Amino acid sequence: MQKKTILLATFVNPNYLDKFLNKLYRKFSIKKQSVFIFETEGEDYLLTYRIFLNLGQRVDIRKEFRKTIQVHKKSNTFFTINALNKLIEKENNLTPGNIDYKSHEVDWTKYSDKIILLNNNELDILNIKRKIIE
Repeated sequence: MQKKTILLATFVNPNYLDKFLNKLYRKFSIKKQSVFIFETEGEDYLLTYRIFLNLGQRVDIRKEFRKTIQVHKKSNTFFTINALNKLIEKENNLTPGNIDYKSHEVDWTKYSDKIILLNNNELDILNIKRKIIE
């Protein structure tokens, strides 16, 4: 059967890291080795991982895991589509509306080791650093 892959990012307080990883394994059989952990500018860790769904299968991610969003990845930059669109608007001085976002280039080197998000419809670009936990 064909599967659909979704890349997710969850902000987790370090005190609840093990509890979250155990829940992730119980719900989706995702092993700790398949979860990437990043330190952020805030107190929470950023965890990224992939879930695999059967075609047509739906999961209410926000109900299953608080503080979780679907993200995309370009090199070592994570972003949401809405945040990417807002970034393109900002970098190119565009007025929101009928914009062909695909026709605009993003210099990804400026956003290396970052996650690009929208927070209350404002662009939020956070530094991230990969953390190795044994």
